Amino acid sequence: MKILLTAKQRGSANVLAPVARELLSRGHQVKLYATGNDTEAAGFAGLQYDKIDPTKDSYAQLVDGYDAVMVGLSGYNTPDGYFLRAANNKGIPTMAVQDQNSNYQERLGTNLADLPTLLAVMDEDCIETVRKELDGETGIEAAKRSRVIGWPAFDHYAALREGYTEQKREELLHKLGLNPDEPVYFHATQNIHPESAYMQRLTMPAEEKIRIFDYECAVTQAVLEFASDLDVKMVVKPHPGEEYQTNFTQELAHRHGDIYLPAKACNTQELMLASYSVTAGRSTCLTEATLLDKNAGAMLLGELGKAWSSACQPVNLNAIPVTYDDQGVKGVLALVTSHDETIARKLSENRKRFSVDGKASKRLADLVERLK
Repeated sequence: MKILLTAKQRGSANVLAPVARELLSRGHQVKLYATGNDTEAAGFAGLQYDKIDPTKDSYAQLVDGYDAVMVGLSGYNTPDGYFLRAANNKGIPTMAVQDQNSNYQERLGTNLADLPTLLAVMDEDCIETVRKELDGETGIEAAKRSRVIGWPAFDHYAALREGYTEQKREELLHKLGLNPDEPVYFHATQNIHPESAYMQRLTMPAEEKIRIFDYECAVTQAVLEFASDLDVKMVVKPHPGEEYQTNFTQELAHRHGDIYLPAKACNTQELMLASYSVTAGRSTCLTEATLLDKNAGAMLLGELGKAWSSACQPVNLNAIPVTYDDQGVKGVLALVTSHDETIARKLSENRKRFSVDGKASKRLADLVERLK
């Protein structure tokens, strides 16, 4: 088959990239178009793609001659939406791939004729959500066209999880000067100073940078204080962007008797694999830890934390415990660091709401092949 894959946003590119690799391995002709900025297009890293900025009257020509068109869902009035409708108008089978269970109307519109041939979604909950959000006949039809394929962007986590051995854990912890016979309770921070090199690159008002820094420091302070109350020694590792003339995270860790690891001490995923629990504030570590099947706890304190929670899939799916205020921090820490078998079993069962088997890309590729 001759297949066109295109995405604007990074999330969609991350989803389509492993599917492109799977289709190429099966001998299909695959053309990739990235229509976002350089950061968004980087989701296609390692693949041959063209970065384009099409005009509205060029989409019909761009889809011409393909057996199937697969798009991300960045929005109705974005290149993804224009590609989808251009292919529909030419009678080319289409597949739209959702990367989060929300904003279906903003991404697909309300017109029945604009729906893709098939809509790939992550789980059964998505089908009910699309039915409600699109409403009426369009919602009913969109639900009928939905197919559950899982999380292709995270397929590789299954291999990471299954390939991790006790020997690898011991080697890493010895390297870090930690005792392999003791459980590791890892807390990830993002206490990035407003005047750091990392923040200087961001086009954000100075007041907002200060607000975020103060917020992140307060989250770290709360976590380490309550961990101390529980007599739990944390292993604290900062975001690489925290590099600055003063090391605030190290100061906080030492103040509470916790173990501080420099950002470059090791690979963060490897540390998560070696850990018993992983806690964090507004961090993708929560997603990674859940997929790596570790006890994960979300510390999304205050309004900033609540606002960010919609982007955290494990929290959206109730796959991990979360708190939105200081008083809940101790409870979440007690849960994820507990060695009680009943608690551990319950946390593990909840994580299955957001888990991967490594086969989502293959399932999606199978669906594309059936479109012709």
